[in-house]
Amino acid sequence: MTSFIHYARQIILPRAAAHPFLLFILVLICMAIFLMLPRSTDASAQNVCFERAALIKHLSGKFEEAPVAAGLAANGSMVEVFSSPDGNTWTIVLTQPDGATCVMASGESWIGVKPPKKGKIS
Repeated sequence: MTSFIHYARQIILPRAAAHPFLLFILVLICMAIFLMLPRSTDASAQNVCFERAALIKHLSGKFEEAPVAAGLAANGSMVEVFSSPDGNTWTIVLTQPDGATCVMASGESWIGVKPPKKGKIS
């Protein structure tokens, strides 16, 4: 890669500067290459899904994570939060009614928050 950069600096660019049409073609080629590079977009982003038992075994074994919270979504999916005992790692998992279990988010430094007592919202 460095030899190509050296070649471009020493040979291609000086010649291209001397010939405006050649410089124009070089710029077009660079733009075409840039536009063809793969990009990650929201439409192409996909969740990572597993068989539920295998995912729970992985979270428990590798990260020592266990469920700390769960809830039922409006579409019938179950949302669970897994966390390690010390809170160093956490994972949010969505299990759909058809059984597909997908990792929605994961990270570090989980802090559990106790729900407020009934009638005491702060």
